[in-house]
Amino acid sequence: MSDTDSSKPSHLRVVPSSPHPADIDALKAESVVDINAAARAKLQAEIRRLKATNDALISLAKANLAVQAQTHSAVLALLEAESLAALDRKLAGRVAAALNVDLIRVFIEGHAPLKSAESILGAAPDLAGSLLGESSERLGPVDRRFADALYGPQANRQQAEAMVRLSIGGRTGVLCLAARDHQAFTPDQGSDLLHFLARVIERRLVSFLRDG
Repeated sequence: MSDTDSSKPSHLRVVPSSPHPADIDALKAESVVDINAAARAKLQAEIRRLKATNDALISLAKANLAVQAQTHSAVLALLEAESLAALDRKLAGRVAAALNVDLIRVFIEGHAPLKSAESILGAAPDLAGSLLGESSERLGPVDRRFADALYGPQANRQQAEAMVRLSIGGRTGVLCLAARDHQAFTPDQGSDLLHFLARVIERRLVSFLRDG
């Protein structure tokens, strides 16, 4: 083989019709190195992808556990209330703090059970339809069309909200949670725990309204 050929990259060299055994061994070795390097790079990329997926799953599991703990704490506070007025105070105070939200509102269409309340309020008929349409819940940015009516003087500070339709002893209602953190509620979040909280609130309200 000429000096000119030997100076060319391996993929540009011309292999003679009767190559020297040393040339064949050299080409085989280069091919093996290239294949091994490509396989190793592919394996490393797959390992990185699996690690990223595993880290994301761990983070999601931790976040879910935190939300579950918050919800359980909120439910325990609700169960401690011994009257409708006490339930109203729990919603405005301990329950809101447990859920890490700024405001909680429970609107009951056509009925205002308390003369003075922070969280359990009467509402006009079809409020749920105006807020939710045919849906059972909505999570996302605050709808500014309704913010003032729902949250009063604190409306401008709220950035995210979660709403769930309620059924309270034959009356329709809406549970509203609002937060200043714009990422507190997003459309892609699961709503199972939110619905669980709503069902607990429904049962507590029904028991107090029936006894009252």
